[in-house]
Amino acid sequence: MKTSIKQARSALYLSSALVAGATALTCAAPALADPITGQVGIASQYIGKGLGKSDEEPAVFGSVRWSTNGFYVSAFESEATSSKGANAEVIATAGYATDIQDWGIDVQVMHRQMIGETNGVDSGYVEFQGDLSRDLTDHISARMRVNYSADTYGSGEAAWWSEAQASLKLTSTDKLSIAYGIRRVDNGSDYNAWNIGVKHKFSPAIAGDLRWYDTDEHDLGSRYEGRLVASISYSF
Repeated sequence: MKTSIKQARSALYLSSALVAGATALTCAAPALADPITGQVGIASQYIGKGLGKSDEEPAVFGSVRWSTNGFYVSAFESEATSSKGANAEVIATAGYATDIQDWGIDVQVMHRQMIGETNGVDSGYVEFQGDLSRDLTDHISARMRVNYSADTYGSGEAAWWSEAQASLKLTSTDKLSIAYGIRRVDNGSDYNAWNIGVKHKFSPAIAGDLRWYDTDEHDLGSRYEGRLVASISYSF
């Protein structure tokens, strides 16, 4: 019964966030010549910066995005948990993406908010993120990501997340990728994390992902332990 209530509440949050996001985007762009895109799906667990964030339970997620001339705004929500009672996480993003010669550049400012936490928890914070990517060959690509927050979740203060990722196109529908990330937090827990997995496109709109996540700090709790995560999503 408790699980059913949680899922119903989270589904309501997700639906509300997507509707609100789409409404905000429509108001911000009087003539939506550029399409609104989005994604809905379910994962066996919700993962954030290499850590389990849904208490090892399945998580429904969804996003909506509007872009024009390289600029974009988006809203994302997933079921999530915390020790303070959260049942979802919402991320609102504004960014700009462009190509300079052979390099892809993407800069973002994001606001993250855990939903449903008890009063007094510093559960909302701003992050700045930059991605630098490049296709090395017809089948191999690489990306470097740096993420910074001056005041992160809870009692954490200044925090950095740096991640290197490489991907290999196996077939027209399959891609293998591997990533290694480093997390450093003032007044928080430092750790290194990595993942490896394969993404398969069942159709242009439907994709599945099977991935192993792990860290070097299992002693910090179950969220830091290794886990196999499967997900499926529909893009529109």
